[in-house]
Amino acid sequence: MSLMSVTKRSISLDDDLATQVEQAAKDDGVSFSAWLNEAAERRLHLRQGLQGVQEWEAEAGALTPEERAAGEALLDRLLQSVVEGAA
Repeated sequence: MSLMSVTKRSISLDDDLATQVEQAAKDDGVSFSAWLNEAAERRLHLRQGLQGVQEWEAEAGALTPEERAAGEALLDRLLQSVVEGAA
């Protein structure tokens, strides 16, 4: 078992958001911190992907509407498989 380094932070959340996160974490069987950690990881992966597309477009030119549609269809399929896997 590998040990993960952890940094403690104090954060502020809107009351309603904190309540929703608390419930989601409970539903998922994880701690509040673990739920936020996973959400942050997903957001960072999304950001990295968007940056990758921007870099690619800077070199190869903008994606065509057809390429964007194909990419969105692929993303929809991938996200659906993640949702189905989590159920």
